[in-house]
Amino acid sequence: MPIIEINFSKHKPLVIQTHDDDTSNRFVNLLRTNIDRGDYVWRDPLKYTEEYFHVLCKEVGKQLQWDWVKDEYSLEQTTRMHKDIEKLLEKSESFKHIPGHLQNLIHEAHFCIHQIQYGKQDRTPFIQIEWFNDDHVPMPDDTTFHNDLEFGDIVLQNPYVGHPPVQCYQQNDYKNIDRTCQFHDVIKPGVKINTCEGTVKGYKDKDKYKSWWIEHCPDYVNKVGWETIEKYSGWSKVGKVIDKDNLYNIQYEKQIELIGIKTYDQV
Repeated sequence: MPIIEINFSKHKPLVIQTHDDDTSNRFVNLLRTNIDRGDYVWRDPLKYTEEYFHVLCKEVGKQLQWDWVKDEYSLEQTTRMHKDIEKLLEKSESFKHIPGHLQNLIHEAHFCIHQIQYGKQDRTPFIQIEWFNDDHVPMPDDTTFHNDLEFGDIVLQNPYVGHPPVQCYQQNDYKNIDRTCQFHDVIKPGVKINTCEGTVKGYKDKDKYKSWWIEHCPDYVNKVGWETIEKYSGWSKVGKVIDKDNLYNIQYEKQIELIGIKTYDQV
């Protein structure tokens, strides 16, 4: 099975064992192609604080005339801000029609929103390396989405600016659900490492989860079907970090740099 190796400064390589299934194999092949091209992006979660977000909000106001400068940035407030990004970007075309000088600002603001929603004073909830291109392959029909994550699990990057079903539920976000809810039906080349300690669950009670959808989004449930929502609820796992102590050390290191990423076949 293929190995992914990520090199950060000050630490030994972070070694990832990928799974032996169709979804994981498609991901690794796509990843290899993009590694050969270069131009990967890593946003260090430690940079994305409320203070930095306040700076971004001022620039967003200047460039896009959005009223983002606030005294506090609660989950409810940042969820409303996320709606502005969703309205700006077409559901399927994403950044295709956004001028180049605005793309990085929107990427930074989008990343920072989720970081202050879910992150702590370390590199949680994820360490993610990605490519900002439209390269993707179809998701196999039999891909399994898991409701739980463990420290060091590798999951597929969310391919859209929007929320998968579980995140809509977690944020109680049911307004304009046709635009916000995005089904994870393609594979992008990003490497996304879960850094939350313990078990993370998308929902704790399946009956309550289903009831939330039926109560708040009945027309949408009738449109797409509960089976589709249920199918895409959770995360698709494609591998796991072998040395979790190494990941733990990287998670809490004050200053590190990404040196490189490569893949190779296990001998």
